[in-house]
Amino acid sequence: MKKTLLLTLVALSSMHFANAQTKTVTVDANDALNNNTKIVAQTSIGQSFFTGHQLGSTYAYPGAGIFRAWTDQPIGSANYYYDGLTNGTINFSVRADGQGYFAGSVGISTNAPAAKLHIFNQYDVNQTTGLKMFYQGTWGTPAYATNFRFIDLNSTESGKVLQVNGTGIGIGYDPPAWSTADKLYVNGNVGIGTTDPKGYKLAVNGSAIATSMTVKLNSAWPDYVFKKDYQLPSLSKVKAYIDQNQHLPDIPPEQQIAKEGLNLGEMNKLLMKKVEELTLYLIEQNKRIEKLESQLYKTNE
Repeated sequence: MKKTLLLTLVALSSMHFANAQTKTVTVDANDALNNNTKIVAQTSIGQSFFTGHQLGSTYAYPGAGIFRAWTDQPIGSANYYYDGLTNGTINFSVRADGQGYFAGSVGISTNAPAAKLHIFNQYDVNQTTGLKMFYQGTWGTPAYATNFRFIDLNSTESGKVLQVNGTGIGIGYDPPAWSTADKLYVNGNVGIGTTDPKGYKLAVNGSAIATSMTVKLNSAWPDYVFKKDYQLPSLSKVKAYIDQNQHLPDIPPEQQIAKEGLNLGEMNKLLMKKVEELTLYLIEQNKRIEKLESQLYKTNE
């Protein structure tokens, strides 16, 4: 009975001492025991949970420590789960609220990152995606599809560089809004196969193919040729122009096409004008033929 009571008092006093006092463990940084290992924390089956050590005996580190863990700061944002320092400079930290920081470059699947973030993906039939970003939200709401950014690249020189949201991509411009069917906005000139678009919104050095293309003209379609007040040039005048210039009236010459290129929309408009003029010439010629045939028929009667 006395032994049991004594053990109970010892346990109670130990609990009181533990609650009333903060325990501190200090390890000599220059201790060479245990293969230079300073702190080892193991699980119940002997697996290492944390190991801290230094190599050599002349390493100088600041009074703030090499590693530190803060979880009792009155300001929540100052709580760090893990904080690594060198000569008083924070190299990396993981905060208790989930925030993280790295002072240098971060490599994923590479130990020699060539950029602030370097992702290396060796081909794997089971892992064919190098980078994937997915945001789960409510479709049909501006806050999700328009305001959220999967990618947000900006520069102080040119502002928006690349913006990707839930509905599309903006290059040098805001991406499409959720209420539109658009997928890509480009603010500026685009060169494909060339670094000099020469002021054109799209310059392609090479072949292009499309199943459909629409050209919107800034000038009127040449149906005015069929207006009664249109002055159709005589064929003799057209022949004289061709003899002098070696190309049709209104049609740009070969030298101009070779220098400036062919404007498909403008050229189609001019070709349609010539087709309509040619139709009027044929109608006029047909009238003359019918008149001659009628006169010939009367002569033969």
